[in-house]
Amino acid sequence: MKSLMVFYAVLVLWLLVSSSVQGQPVHTKTCLTTTDTKVHQKNLVDYTIQKKPLFSVDAVRFLTISGKVICSNPSSPWAIKSMKYLDGKNKKHQSVSN
Repeated sequence: MKSLMVFYAVLVLWLLVSSSVQGQPVHTKTCLTTTDTKVHQKNLVDYTIQKKPLFSVDAVRFLTISGKVICSNPSSPWAIKSMKYLDGKNKKHQSVSN
């Protein structure tokens, strides 16, 4: 009986963690630290936000055209500007497809 309860607890935890990535399968890696790495915004494809306490650090995970993930501090000016850029880019694509 206890093993069944542990199984369900692990299942629920896994579902919480997987859904906290905003439902986007793009970024499967979690950020353990953030970096000051900056790339040109045209090289960015998408981003997700990870938050404590489910993750060890608050971070924005940017996916580049080459498939690399950049972990940035969500309060850094570059991260904020890049998220706005991607939001605007995605909004344009959504309005064209609607």
